[in-house]
Amino acid sequence: MKILLNQDQLTDEACAFDAQIEERIANGHIPDLRRCQPCDWFYNNPWRRPAYVELYFGERFDSIRDALTQLNKTNARVLEVGCGPGYLSLELARAGFHVTGLDLSPKCIQIARHFANEDPFRAERGPLDYLAGDFFTEPSLKKHSFDAVVFLGALHHFSAMDVVLDRVGELLKPGGLIVVNEPVRDRVTRGNVVFIHLLRVLLSAQGGFFKQYPIPEDSASREQEFQRLLMQMRYETEDGENAQSVNDNASGYAEMRPCLDNHFEGIEFKWRTAFFDEFIGGLRFDEAMNVKLAHYLREIDRELCQLGVLSATEFFYVGRKPIAS
Repeated sequence: MKILLNQDQLTDEACAFDAQIEERIANGHIPDLRRCQPCDWFYNNPWRRPAYVELYFGERFDSIRDALTQLNKTNARVLEVGCGPGYLSLELARAGFHVTGLDLSPKCIQIARHFANEDPFRAERGPLDYLAGDFFTEPSLKKHSFDAVVFLGALHHFSAMDVVLDRVGELLKPGGLIVVNEPVRDRVTRGNVVFIHLLRVLLSAQGGFFKQYPIPEDSASREQEFQRLLMQMRYETEDGENAQSVNDNASGYAEMRPCLDNHFEGIEFKWRTAFFDEFIGGLRFDEAMNVKLAHYLREIDRELCQLGVLSATEFFYVGRKPIAS
């Protein structure tokens, strides 16, 4: 089996997410879809308010859970790769699945176990285990032992996609499912950038956004803002490096989708959003207006993507491992 990252890269990747979750927890973050609380430390993130969590993460959970019901199996075994602090794995266990959450970050796994142990719904949920380890070398991941493998915002951290999906196929039982919900930042277009800049300027002009975005004075300053925003949308630094972690953006849509289609029998594919999650946590009108506007922005985002006005930068995919494999 080809290993995609050397040990130093694996360590750097783990450390980045160790640091991120430690900072978030220290500032009041509760990574639980049912028990999260308002957290003003998040200045532009859906985790800022439970209503945004339900609107964004809750919708993604619903899609993943519904896909897994196609297994038609009680206590189906599900592996979530890159589970982070465990909120999706926890909710899937509450839905009755036998869940294993895996992540490189020891701190994320420590936090996931903490909140799982405090779960007031613990007696009602399916089995739940969390592992700190490498997807390729973790010894407790046995061949043909899972009914489904789930990636929520994790698959794009892997390069050499054929190798990754070979590993998924190795872990899945024949007929098992792969469920993927991923950002695809290689699809950010200039049109997306211009629209998002416009929306930022209009919202901030009304005092309804977390940060002021003044109207650019001339075409040169406007272009500078567009370029800065393009890097932000692609999660890149001014030097072209990955902003979140060493292996973020290792794969985009151009790498993921063809490989998924080559390895699995496609069952479902849909585009998600282009800008919605970049705004809802940053709204600063009164709370009732913020929630109402968040719902509106989600629907407008969908409409603009369906019309082809904007390029969707997140997708949802469900595939099946062939029975004969």
